[in-house]
Amino acid sequence: MSVVTKFNIDHTAIASPSGGSQLVTFVIEETNDRWPVISRLVSIRGAVDLAETFFSDEEIRTAEWLRLISTFEQGYPQPKMDWPLKQSSRELLCAKCVTYKQIAPMRVAKEPHMGKKSFMSLIWENEIFCTPEVFRGLEEIQAKGYEEWDVLIHKTGQISEKVRQLFIPAIAGLGVLVEDDLNRTTCPTCGTTKYYPHVKGAMRIKREALIPDTDFLLTNEWFGHGLLAWREILISSRIAKLILDKKWSGVRFKVVDVV
Repeated sequence: MSVVTKFNIDHTAIASPSGGSQLVTFVIEETNDRWPVISRLVSIRGAVDLAETFFSDEEIRTAEWLRLISTFEQGYPQPKMDWPLKQSSRELLCAKCVTYKQIAPMRVAKEPHMGKKSFMSLIWENEIFCTPEVFRGLEEIQAKGYEEWDVLIHKTGQISEKVRQLFIPAIAGLGVLVEDDLNRTTCPTCGTTKYYPHVKGAMRIKREALIPDTDFLLTNEWFGHGLLAWREILISSRIAKLILDKKWSGVRFKVVDVV
């Protein structure tokens, strides 16, 4: 606490359950004059340091392709106790690294409370769900490369009235250029390489990996660790502009450099 107070850094402090200490969190840009000192203190004291990159609206609007990132989670995929090895919505490609193909509608515990959000995801998952308003907007601009899938309430089997899944069937070719220092694991069973989450800077992808005349793609490459596995969601510039113009919330964007 004394460090953030000394440097006058905006922060949040939460008392620990035992009441003997506090969890202090703050956000600081690497361009901040105080960052070199803070960085050294973080290293010396072994504090948790999570890196992230945020892009301006101008950078987002001028990018040719972007990653679509959910910022609003509502509950767990169902049945929760069977995740991820026995999900009826999935066909496992490998039970060791849990890469998969979705074959049926996702199931949720109950109707989600969307509030003013237009997008959501489930904890542990990377699939994106949208309100009917979003799908109407996509239809208006004749967006290409997506399907509108039902979402089922698990206990009743009824179709959700609040959200539907933004299903993306097309998978790009191999072409994501990952940094040498990005951690990765190779599955000893199937040989699939799974990369740790890409958080710093813009992801780079070869142009020849992209499928023409579409607005939505999944990366060929898998990301995650342990029993988490996902393909990144790629969207065209005009989808990002639509979301920004409509002020829909629940997602954010990361720029993709096409090379």
